[in-house]
Parts: sequence; C-alpha cells; structure tokens
Amino acid sequence: NMPLKQHPVPQNISSYEFRLVGDMTLKQFGYLAGGTVLALIFYGLPIPDFIKWPFILLFAFLGFAFAFLPFEERPLLIWITAFIKSVSSPTLFIWRKQAEPIAIFTHQPPVLPKATITPSKFQVENYLIDLATLPSAAPPVDTSEKKFLDNIHQLFQSTPAAAIQSVTSAPLQPRPAPRPIPPLPLPPVPVISPFAPLSRNPQRQIKNFKTPVRIINQPIQPNENAVFRILPAKPVAAETSTELPFPEPPRQPNILVGMVLNQAEQIVEGAILEIRNEQGLPVRAFKTNKLGQFMIATPLSNGEYEIEIEKEDLNFDIIKIKAEGKIIQPIKIKAK
Repeated sequence: NMPLKQHPVPQNISSYEFRLVGDMTLKQFGYLAGGTVLALIFYGLPIPDFIKWPFILLFAFLGFAFAFLPFEERPLLIWITAFIKSVSSPTLFIWRKQAEPIAIFTHQPPVLPKATITPSKFQVENYLIDLATLPSAAPPVDTSEKKFLDNIHQLFQSTPAAAIQSVTSAPLQPRPAPRPIPPLPLPPVPVISPFAPLSRNPQRQIKNFKTPVRIINQPIQPNENAVFRILPAKPVAAETSTELPFPEPPRQPNILVGMVLNQAEQIVEGAILEIRNEQGLPVRAFKTNKLGQFMIATPLSNGEYEIEIEKEDLNFDIIKIKAEGKIIQPIKIKAK
C-alpha cells in the first residue's frame, strides 16, 4: 500500500494583504496606531488617575487585540461586528394573514382589460363587412387574364392546317457529252554529241620569261629642295566655347523652362527649385539635370508665382513670374 500524501489545506487568498509596515499589514498598523492615539489622548486629559488609566489600558489593549489577536482564524473586529448585528436585529417574527388573497391561489382566469378600438380599426371592420355583402364578381384584372389565357388556348386548338402547295421545278437540261482534248505537242529533244577526248601534246612546254632587272651602281645625291625642316612648336591659347545648351521655348502655354548658372556662367547640376503660388503654398518642386536645365511637365494655372532656388555654397534671388496663358520664354537664373 502506498502511503497517503498530505496536501496543504486550501486557504482563502482573496483577502490576502501585503505586509507593508515591517511584519504588519496596513490594517494591523492602523488598529495599533488608533489604539495608541486614543490612549495618549486619555493620558493627556485633566481627569483623575483612577478614571484615566482604565481607559488608557482599555484602548491600548483593543488596538493590540484588533491587530494581533484573531479568534478561530477570524479577526476580533468581525466578532464584535457580528455580535452587535445579532443583538440589534429582531429575532421574533409575527405572521399575520393578509386581507386580500393572492391572485395566484384564487384559481380564476385573469380579467383582460377591454381594448379600445381606434377609428382606423372601425374602418377595417366596416370594409370587411362590405366585402362579405358584395356580390362575388371577378375583378377586371382577373377577367383580362382569363381572356388572354382563352386566346392562347384557342390558338392551340383551332390552328388551321397549312395548305400544301405543289412546287414545280424547271426541267433539267441534258448534260453535254465530254469532248476529247488533243494532247499538247512536246518540245523537240536536242541531240547532244559526245565530247571528243582532249589530246595532250607532250611536246608543248610553257616557257617562263624573266624580265631583266637594271642595277644602278651610282650613288643617289640628296635633293636639297625635298628636305623638310622640323620647327619648334609655338604655344597657342586654348579656345573656350561660350555657348551654353540653353533650352528651347516650350510649345504649350504656362510651361516653365530655363537654366541655372553660377557666378562664372557655369552649369549648376542638382539645384532644387520650388514654385510657390500667391498664397505661399508650393505647387511644383524639381531639380536641374546634368546640363543645368529644368522644365515642368504640366502647365501652371494663371496667376503670379515665386521661384526659390537652393544649392550648396550658392545664393540665388527669388524670381517672380506671371502666368497669363501664353508661351513663357526660357528663364536664365544666375547665382549672386
């Protein structure tokens, strides 16, 4: 037999309190402090000692008992509260018969309140009474539907048979007899005579002729007129082109194109341009390409605009333009 294992007794953890002041909980500390405060109050009162000291000891003991003296695993305050409730609550109850019996025990059907009929309900009742007194005549809608169905039924019953008509076809003409086609004359075959074998002439020889080369033993005298003199190179100033790849005018109105240059009339690549409207809100933002050119893809609305240019180590003035639905010439922007 296996020995029985002892398990811990389940405890109520819902009323668990942390120990906040040393080894005491906050409630225990409050009870002890309250009893001490009351004892000190009575100690300071100007009353005789035989009256003062019993109250001092009583309050000090109650504070200590409420905090550290539970009875049957319950605090002393719960016992005192339960005692006061049991003493103050009544323990004697007197039954008196009620004057009116309870409706459940009367065994009578409940009396339903009389429903008040509104004028609309009266109209519905009158309409139902009129329907009962009217003769049973079919409405016009049912009559028209019945006529339509009768017509369809008659089409299936009294459909006249189709008249049979004799169709006469035209007499067939006799097929003509086939005529023989004379064969086409074949072209004459040319007569090819056999080739005669070539006769080799052993006496025939190929003679190699050699052109005699004239040898000149006399030395060649140099010609002074044919001598080229090497002159020293002269320094030449490099030519620089001042022409810039300025963009062409746009073909659509209100399209901005132009070029950004620095102080030395050189191309500025990657400059940021921002176009703002009259309210100061940005409507376009773009950069210049490798040639320093810029161009917007969509036309601007009519009005006045400002162009602000940003580039490191360069300063530009704010340029103002006005779009009037016309072709705007290319703009040249130069740094200050």
